[in-house]
Amino acid sequence: MTTKNDEKKPESGADIVVQTLQQRGVEYVFGVPGAKIDKVFDSLIDSKIKTVVCRHEQNAAFIAGGIGRMTGKAGVAIATSGPGVSNLVTGLATANTEGDPIVALGGAVQLSDRLKKIHQTMDSVSLCRPVTKYSAEVDSPESVSEVLTNAFRSAESDRPGAAFVSLPMDIMVAPAECDVLAPPAYSRFGPADIAAIKEAARLINQAERPVVLLGLLASKPQNAVAVHELIENESYRLSERFRLPARSR
Repeated sequence: MTTKNDEKKPESGADIVVQTLQQRGVEYVFGVPGAKIDKVFDSLIDSKIKTVVCRHEQNAAFIAGGIGRMTGKAGVAIATSGPGVSNLVTGLATANTEGDPIVALGGAVQLSDRLKKIHQTMDSVSLCRPVTKYSAEVDSPESVSEVLTNAFRSAESDRPGAAFVSLPMDIMVAPAECDVLAPPAYSRFGPADIAAIKEAARLINQAERPVVLLGLLASKPQNAVAVHELIENESYRLSERFRLPARSR
């Protein structure tokens, strides 16, 4: 006989948020708790993700951006509604300009209160849109994992940058009506034109004084390995750009 205590508790929107973060391989979340986002913090306690409470939301955004730069995977910052989200903006703008992948999660009042002038109401999506690649709100229990997955895809693809997701309090507390979306096992651009690669190699090999000019994306792990192999194998002079460590032979 099944009793009420034996029944599985339905997963909340906040649970789906945390499970989606785990699917993306997130190990740390940096932020400042607050009433509108506390349900997500509660779910983080029961996860393998380590929550690092910061003294200021701006610090959380900068640390998450640093994680993104070092790993090539989006760092995660989290803040409550209103001033909590607005304090993230400088860190998001910096990450977006510098090409550092970061996903910021911001609490929000319940959907029915969005247009009311009550405590800490703010159109955070519009606030963050100019300084991010992607800014959206979870507006239904069915879309929690989808919106988060899109945020990570945007932050990490092409030229990396910042993404922001608004999490209304009522959606986080309510039972979720969606599954956690798993990231694709393999996703990358197709190979370059073979003829173009051969021509580029021919020109490089014939150059008497080749110079390698590297931008910030050369610091991405997969790019850095290829660059190091090239420099080690050939007598190229490396021109330093955007604070990328350089060496010459």
